[in-house]
Amino acid sequence: MKLRLRKRILEGLRRAQTDIVLLVAFTFIASSSAFAQLAIFQDEDDVITPTFRYDVIKQNKISSITIAFEYKPDGAGIINDGNVKYYRFDSLYRLAESYFTVRESRDSWDTVRSLYYYDKQGHLIIKRTDEGNFFDTWYYRWYDDGSMKRRAHVHEVPAASSSLTDFRIGSQTILSADSFAYTPYPKQLQRFGYNEEHKIYERTISYFDDKHRLTSRNFHYEVGWLYSQVDVKYDDKNRISDYTFTGNLNGDTYRTTSITYDANGGIASEKLFDKFKQTDNIEFMYDKDSGLITNQLDRDFVKLTINISRFSYEYR
Repeated sequence: MKLRLRKRILEGLRRAQTDIVLLVAFTFIASSSAFAQLAIFQDEDDVITPTFRYDVIKQNKISSITIAFEYKPDGAGIINDGNVKYYRFDSLYRLAESYFTVRESRDSWDTVRSLYYYDKQGHLIIKRTDEGNFFDTWYYRWYDDGSMKRRAHVHEVPAASSSLTDFRIGSQTILSADSFAYTPYPKQLQRFGYNEEHKIYERTISYFDDKHRLTSRNFHYEVGWLYSQVDVKYDDKNRISDYTFTGNLNGDTYRTTSITYDANGGIASEKLFDKFKQTDNIEFMYDKDSGLITNQLDRDFVKLTINISRFSYEYR
């Protein structure tokens, strides 16, 4: 599949707001009635690593998921460039490894690979990503109640002998380092980003309603007028009905995802809008026994293409 989101993917890796993804994953897993393994809300950074419903991963004893991509331009046959996403889960059904391939030319692919490490309480404490000649590593610390306490991000060049699995702290050349601190309130979570001089350069505030559901999140840089925001709405059955991303980090953005559900409570379709013009219609197909996604069909009205995602699973 020709991935039109490649630029967003790499930018999402560098911004890496995994902390918010983890937080909203818990919120939406608790309120979702869908049987599919993907959480209903997918944040901007989930292009690389989607937010999974780990209760469904465990229930089905899934050890890995592979997603193969194809695309079909109007008036042409199905094309397969060999691009895949792969997710491996450990014995406790936590994400342990992921990678993503993008075909650059006839015989050349780029691969972005990540490894995930956890403490004894099951909290994610390290995410390490290898992208070409660079390591990006995120370190996490948590409060006792499971909410985020602190995060640090280090961008490094690996030593000559290093690989993702042979990473040695202190042997790399550090290119940049950021740290993030969190202050929780009953209906807010505030995050402060600090640069290498320990000066605040960005602030993020997440807002929650009386049901502990995320309703909005806004992100602002201290210098300039750069911002991003997401607003989430729910239906009368406590399900997400739509969410909207706005901002100016990569030009003016106003994107909305509107969700419809099937009779079993699973996602039947998602309609994507750029401002008020529909750009995509995504439909999901499920295995009738497990409820797991088998295929995802994305009708791209702009490029006149159907993007096809085929899901396959391995089990313990």
